[in-house]
Amino acid sequence: MIRAKMLISSSALSIGMIASGCLTEQSGPIEETMSNDDLVAPPQSTSVEASVVDGTLNLGPTFTEWALSPHGGSGGGFTGHVTPSAIIYGVRVKAGYLVDSISFAWYQPTRFDNLFQSGNRWDPNPPTYGGSGGFDYGWWYCPAGKGVIGIVGNTGDLVDRIGVICGDVSNPDPSDPLNSPSPLWGGGGGGWFGEDKCAPGRIVDSFNVRSGAYLDNLQAICINAH
Repeated sequence: MIRAKMLISSSALSIGMIASGCLTEQSGPIEETMSNDDLVAPPQSTSVEASVVDGTLNLGPTFTEWALSPHGGSGGGFTGHVTPSAIIYGVRVKAGYLVDSISFAWYQPTRFDNLFQSGNRWDPNPPTYGGSGGFDYGWWYCPAGKGVIGIVGNTGDLVDRIGVICGDVSNPDPSDPLNSPSPLWGGGGGGWFGEDKCAPGRIVDSFNVRSGAYLDNLQAICINAH
């Protein structure tokens, strides 16, 4: 794969990243080596020093977490809370007739509005859950200012098809007509479980996963957005 090294202005990044599904407006030029294989950090928002509590996670306390329904079977190994409590801003899926594996891109906000700002913790090399087969669809990012608020798909004994639903990171609402679904990755088997979304004012901050050679089960965990 040929990787192009590009210098991107703030206006070009804003248009390009929104078109491809990344997060917030970039405050200035950046130089970034990018390909579909490389996880990109959320672009920085304009600094809001008065709204930042240094070193403090702005999401609700962990006792407000509540897991949605698990989707899939009981096989594979269980991994609980696969990310720290964070905004999930992207996913990477490998799939064929079934979902082979999934990875999650996340950051921990300190701003009152949950947008990404320089210094926020994120993982440039998140782990993959599942096997090595399937077509690699690369990273897919939520649109600007949005994070995962739910999942959608088909399951049986395994996860046949999966997608995510992105909502506003500041004021998430499952009924907002501006919520953004991802593509659906995988095959057409299994039973359709529809859209499983967090309640108003809550956002997905992690997942419970069962996996082996495939993605066996996926369960979203919701937390208060503030």
